[in-house]
Amino acid sequence: MQAGQAIVSKSAAHRQEEGWDLTYVQFKYAGVNIEVGKADGVRIFDLGSETWMPLTIDFSRFLMVHLLGLDLPLMLSDDLIRYKSMLARPVDIEDIRAIRQMK
Repeated sequence: MQAGQAIVSKSAAHRQEEGWDLTYVQFKYAGVNIEVGKADGVRIFDLGSETWMPLTIDFSRFLMVHLLGLDLPLMLSDDLIRYKSMLARPVDIEDIRAIRQMK
């Protein structure tokens, strides 16, 4: 797909970093990082239990958004808050605050 090539900030690859173990690509659009990842085999580091946990995503829960000429499913904010709470990195805590202020 050529639609997003000009705004790729991280090419598609498997990465285990900063509490994540998954394959994803990152775009930067209008100053916002947009990450699109493969759902199979995703693991997340739960800071509370200090263990890697499988991240199960309920794909029946989403909001459709139109971006770059495409209709895309977007994870619900409650689900995003749930996994960001597990990660509990400073950036996640700040994201949770921002998401809650937008509600």
